[in-house]
Amino acid sequence: MTPLRLFLAVTFAFSWACFGGAWASRDVSWGLAVPPAAAFVMAAMLGPALGALVCAFRFMPAGERARRLGLIVTGWKPLAVWIPAAWVLATLFCAASVALSLAIMGSAPADPVASLVELVEQSGKPVYIPPDLLFLIQIGVGLPLGMAVNTVALTFSEELGWRGWLQPHLAGLGFWKMCLVTGAIWGIWHAPIILMGHNYPGLGWGGVLAMIAFCILFTPYVALFRETGASTWAAGALHGALNAVAGVTLLWMPSREWPHMGPIGLEGFALMLAGWAAVWLIRKRRARTAAPAS
Repeated sequence: MTPLRLFLAVTFAFSWACFGGAWASRDVSWGLAVPPAAAFVMAAMLGPALGALVCAFRFMPAGERARRLGLIVTGWKPLAVWIPAAWVLATLFCAASVALSLAIMGSAPADPVASLVELVEQSGKPVYIPPDLLFLIQIGVGLPLGMAVNTVALTFSEELGWRGWLQPHLAGLGFWKMCLVTGAIWGIWHAPIILMGHNYPGLGWGGVLAMIAFCILFTPYVALFRETGASTWAAGALHGALNAVAGVTLLWMPSREWPHMGPIGLEGFALMLAGWAAVWLIRKRRARTAAPAS
């Protein structure tokens, strides 16, 4: 079996089996928001990492595996620069996409405190502390902690596969074709959980197509961060920060229905597409800087 086929077989078999477990253990009322289903979803994230490790042990020299998967960096400076940069970029993107959604909808922002209390109460948990304090804890403690935890978790799960192994394996296609193929695979990988109502509830296969589009549009950014000195860690930071920040910024949305869904709606798609020009310019500048003087 070729490395790519082996990676895809291991990744999809493991993750989709876990998604199947999430479907079987879901609660009729709360869907995936119950412990057994949530545990299966979290386990599914390890599929890409498992595929990467199987291929690394099968096809890479023992002393080269960690470096070629992007886990070894040259020092702390790249981490100190690119991980915070990833967190800032994700935060700016989510905030801008929500602001654009509100502008297009012609709606005033929702009260984020009331939105947070509503979400907590919908989960069946009472709110024991003042709502304003709950919101401050969420923003001041929960959000930074979530970004940090997600950086580590996604570096060693999804990003170890998508950017750690798959991106360099497809590098021969050229950057933009590699992003298209990687993004499409990444989006298709989400299909089972999207069909269960995650991210795009009620859209069915339309939600799957939307997720594929999102992944393709977002891939050049995580791919660019993978090319930095912080390597897969930087990609994990950007992916992890997006996951952490997106849900918080949606607290300002009066409704969360397609197509106006902030980062994962059409407004987010438009912003990501517009930003491709910046990715192209940054890569061109870096290539010119790295080129030997004639």
